[in-house]
Amino acid sequence: MVNFRREHYPFVGHFLDRDGVGLHYLDEGAGDAVVMVHGNPTWSFYYRKLVLGLRGLCRTIVPDHIGCGLSDKPDDTRYQFTLERRVADLDALITHAKLPQKITLVLHDWGGMIGMTWAARNPHRIARLVLLNTAAFHLPKTKKLPPSLWVCRNTPLDALLIRKTGLFVRLVARWGVATRTLTPVEREAYLAPSTAKASRLAQLRFVQDIPLTPDHPTHALVTEVQGRLAQFQRTPTLICWGAKDWVFDDHFLAEWKRILPQAEVHRFPDASHLVLEDKPDEILALVKQFFAEHAIKE
Repeated sequence: MVNFRREHYPFVGHFLDRDGVGLHYLDEGAGDAVVMVHGNPTWSFYYRKLVLGLRGLCRTIVPDHIGCGLSDKPDDTRYQFTLERRVADLDALITHAKLPQKITLVLHDWGGMIGMTWAARNPHRIARLVLLNTAAFHLPKTKKLPPSLWVCRNTPLDALLIRKTGLFVRLVARWGVATRTLTPVEREAYLAPSTAKASRLAQLRFVQDIPLTPDHPTHALVTEVQGRLAQFQRTPTLICWGAKDWVFDDHFLAEWKRILPQAEVHRFPDASHLVLEDKPDEILALVKQFFAEHAIKE
């Protein structure tokens, strides 16, 4: 893997055994527990600047989903690449880490669906929410599936674009940042965990697990969670949104604002999908202020 650790990722990793498959995670700092859940095709590297900025104030726990980042890369015979299994992994990590009763979730991309499914099942444990270009509901009625995801999900090009060539993660690393260009080291850090064809299976399965029709295995679970989101209308929520995201665009933001009208919303017109890469300093400052204004009371 590229030499990005000292400058960009100076953390000590930990592993949780999940039925013989290793789940890698960060556990940095002390204080209020802040669990950060990444999406596809990123990994805990995405949260590195937020971890560095918060670990002096909070205990930050950041998993790499199995098949992603520094976690093991099993095949389908050893692991079920489904939303339900991802939520079970998150639950196991939260239990293993012996986190306090009240925690904060920071969610991006697929991390929103995973994290909010766990939250919907454990609402009494959610102190605060931070949402970054994500969703925990079905595709809004005003939104069509982006052509890039449609091709990856519904045509024979899926295996070519994602598994055989690795083009999917390369395009996200390039198109997902709008205000600057990732440095060569940063770009390679995103690419490094999925350099081999076998290691890209999780990326493909994430795309295939998007439930667009009622007969999809994940559809019922998303419907269930979507129907329970209103219970968080009194939960302090911070939304930081990159408006140039080609997937989680303003249609999704409008849905969040409808469901959680109390949320503090910061929309960045010039930022894209990897909003933490576009606006790291601004979002860190907003998160610190948000935490200070909504102190956790056990």
